[in-house]
Amino acid sequence: MERWSQLRDHGTSHLCVVDADRNAVSLTTTVNKYFGAGIRSTSTGIVINDEMDDFSIPTDISPGELPPAPTNFIEPNKRPLSSMTPIIITKDDQLVGVIGGSGGMRIIPAVTQVFVNHFILGMKPLDAVLRPRIYIKLLPDTVLHENLTAYDGDHIELSEESRLFLKERGHELRACEVEAVTQLIVHTPKTSINNHRKLGEGTNSHVKYGTLTAVSDPRKGGCPAAV
Repeated sequence: MERWSQLRDHGTSHLCVVDADRNAVSLTTTVNKYFGAGIRSTSTGIVINDEMDDFSIPTDISPGELPPAPTNFIEPNKRPLSSMTPIIITKDDQLVGVIGGSGGMRIIPAVTQVFVNHFILGMKPLDAVLRPRIYIKLLPDTVLHENLTAYDGDHIELSEESRLFLKERGHELRACEVEAVTQLIVHTPKTSINNHRKLGEGTNSHVKYGTLTAVSDPRKGGCPAAV
C-alpha cells in the first residue's frame, strides 16, 4: 500500500522496445482511472477500463475546468479523444529514437519536452528525461513547474532563473509534483553492415546497427532492461 500511494498517473503505463534488428515499439496502455471501471473479467482476470469517461458531456460543466469539447461528444462508432503520444523517430530510414509517456493530459507536453531536449537541444538521453518540466493549465491560467523528489531520491526542480524568466513574461507560477512519466530509447547508428538475412525483393539488407541508450523516468519506479 505504501508503494501504491506513490502512483500519480492513474492506470496508464508506457513501454518502449527495440529488438536486435532495430524494430521498435512505442506502446501506451491504460485502464484510465484507478482500477478502471472497477470490474474484472471472470474469464481473463483483466481489469476493464473506463475510457468512456474521457468523452465530453454537454452538461458536465465544472468551475475551473475547460468546457466540454463538442468534437469529443458521445456519438455512435466514435472513440473518446486521448492524450497518448507514442512516438518512433527515424532519420534516413534508420531508427534514432522511441519515446512515450503516461500521465493523462500531461503526456503530450512531457513527451514533447523530452523530444526537444534530446533531438533539438542535443541533451544526453538521461539529462533529457531528468530536465525539470513545465505544464500549462488554462483554467486557471497557470504555469505548473516541477519541484519534486524522484523515486530514486534525486531532487528535480525548475531553476530559479527559469522561474524568473516566466514571471517576467506575466505567467502565474505554481509548483507541482509528478504530472507525467516518460520512457526514452535512443539509437545511435554506426556504419552500415549487411545482416546476412534473407530479405524480400527490393528490401535494403544493410542496417546501421549502433548503440542503444534506454532511460526510464526516475519520477516513478522503473528501470531499463536488456536481454
